[in-house]
Amino acid sequence: MIHDPRFDSINEISSLVSEISLLIDQISDEDVPPIDLKLRRANTIRSIQSSLAIEGNTLSLEKVTDIVEGKRVLGNPREIQEVKGALKAYDNMDSYDPYSIKDLLAAHKEMMYLLVDEEGKFRKCGVGVFKGNVPVHIAPEHKEVPTLMNELIEWVRTTDYHPLIKSCIFHYRFEYIHPFVDGNGRMGRFWQSLILSKWKHVFAYLPVETWVKKEQQNYYSALQNSSPDNVTPFVVFMLRMIRNSVREFVEQNHSLTAESLSKKEKEIFGIISDNPKNTAGEIAELVGLSERMVRSYISALVRKEYIRRVGSDKAGQWEILRK
Repeated sequence: MIHDPRFDSINEISSLVSEISLLIDQISDEDVPPIDLKLRRANTIRSIQSSLAIEGNTLSLEKVTDIVEGKRVLGNPREIQEVKGALKAYDNMDSYDPYSIKDLLAAHKEMMYLLVDEEGKFRKCGVGVFKGNVPVHIAPEHKEVPTLMNELIEWVRTTDYHPLIKSCIFHYRFEYIHPFVDGNGRMGRFWQSLILSKWKHVFAYLPVETWVKKEQQNYYSALQNSSPDNVTPFVVFMLRMIRNSVREFVEQNHSLTAESLSKKEKEIFGIISDNPKNTAGEIAELVGLSERMVRSYISALVRKEYIRRVGSDKAGQWEILRK
């Protein structure tokens, strides 16, 4: 039976979740124009190249792009097949149920097609992670894998944790179980993105893996410094990578989002327009959010030049700059 882990950095985790949620709100609202399809495809290619590079694939972004576009590429046949398998899985992301063992195995079969004999099957042998000849992690016995994976999937499906947090916990515990003979790293990162995409679809093409690749050694350290009972190092690390990826995506699409207001920003702007003396705490009660989250939305309204503060925090009020 899987139990909820403990955390040592609740404030930092909460702050990262709030920051990511605010950024996501700027690019996933129905009032914001749709993301350019070419950019979505480019980001998917970046995800594939980075995730495979973490596993030792040496193909450049340019070569991976050529493979995706159906061009002939000279290179290691196995590395080329890794790209083709990953592309198949990523292209089918929307069809997978993140809470289905059947779909997990199907995704592994596509991801690892022609790369291992046990594609789409849980391992039937012991495995471990080694640094040279030194074991870094010895995975649970293979006989335990089906039970552990079913318990993990059920925990993710039923937990009350925020999607950002539970996806990170899944990623860590997946790597800890190491359910497959090969492909565990790329599958763990892929399945975390899948879990998040069911919360906000933009995660289906956000290249979080690119940031993980940039911080590859810290990624490994976060895995090693975490445990099934305390996943704080890994959760904090992955939330930072997600934050960086979302922030970069917002900047890429700044021209689309700079003048747009999300639904929640519009709601808060309306409240301030009706009563410019409302405090963040009073607004939080009206909209059902934390005061910290409301302050983040207010900061966005200031940045977009819809409002500005006149006077002190206690005695001042908001000035409306546009209607």
